[in-house]
Amino acid sequence: MTGISYEIEIDNVDIEAELRRRLAQMEDLTPFHTIVGEHLLVSLDERFESETSPDGSPWQRHAPATTTHRLKKHGNAPLTILRLRGRLAGSFSYQANSDHARVGTPVVYAAIHHFGGKAGRNRKVTIPARPYLGLSAVDQSAMIEIAEEWLGQ
Repeated sequence: MTGISYEIEIDNVDIEAELRRRLAQMEDLTPFHTIVGEHLLVSLDERFESETSPDGSPWQRHAPATTTHRLKKHGNAPLTILRLRGRLAGSFSYQANSDHARVGTPVVYAAIHHFGGKAGRNRKVTIPARPYLGLSAVDQSAMIEIAEEWLGQ
């Protein structure tokens, strides 16, 4: 071998056993991804509560016509965004396996609210994008902490 190299030989039964245990733990990442999935569901709940995107920017407020319609139809109900009945906000779940954690919803209209676009009869209504899926800086830091804690078990 040209250049420089460094070789280490572990001659300690306890250290070797611990390394084997940690490597075995990393073979099936399902428990780690389960914890990540749970974290992301909590993060989504907080995002709907704060009405903010993963990057921290606030969701666009209701159009005046939407506010007028909701007040007329529902009286003094709170003018929450994307939470009139709570169906979308309460519909998220996660799937975890050894390869990934996936968070999503079966609600058909979820995509139009996340990405925005034209909707309604003849696509006359423009719905603004109000992103809720994605990783915030806090989520990214939390995943590092989750990984460190999980590997430290």
